[in-house]
Amino acid sequence: MGTLNRALVVLSLGLLAAMCAGIVRRGKISQSFVFSAYAAAATLFTALILLFPDSFYTPEAFIVKQGIYDSLLFALSLELSFRAFTAFSGIANRVRGFLALAVAGSSLTVFLLTPPNTDYSDMARYQPGITTAGIWCLAFVALLIVWYQIPVPAFTRSIILGYVPYLVIFVVYIDLIGRLGWGVIENLNLLNATAYDTSVGYLAYAAWREDA
Repeated sequence: MGTLNRALVVLSLGLLAAMCAGIVRRGKISQSFVFSAYAAAATLFTALILLFPDSFYTPEAFIVKQGIYDSLLFALSLELSFRAFTAFSGIANRVRGFLALAVAGSSLTVFLLTPPNTDYSDMARYQPGITTAGIWCLAFVALLIVWYQIPVPAFTRSIILGYVPYLVIFVVYIDLIGRLGWGVIENLNLLNATAYDTSVGYLAYAAWREDA
């Protein structure tokens, strides 16, 4: 890990810790248990990478970490939709139907794209499709919230506004690795880490901000 890359990871850890502290201090865990779990997992993984790079800054550890993140991404879509629409019985059934189709399609995409014996070198082939499917699920929920003018807490909106744009950048990042080869990963890591820190910084601010 290069010096600049390590500095960005250290910054990530500080921002993630600040975000977790804000979520707890402002009582926002209940707004999204799944995103709170993601924040805790990301903080833990980042700390382990810094403390034990030989064990956790490895292809094998990255695959495990990304698998957990992908699972939480789909769970986040389901949780946000449930919280947003459960009180609106008139549209809840339709939303559940639409979301069921979206999740089923996304699950099929994941099943078809993920190789049976996952290897780090295959990630550029299957990871963009998985993350894109998760983005579509979140974007679908966001679109329905806007379409039906459903009131949601400010931090919930911030999760969608801050997390989804970074996921788009992550898809481009993995796709470029697949197109240009793994030899460019260090330079792309710097760009990805910068985008990630920007996203987490915004979410840390949103976590500490008092909801109106």
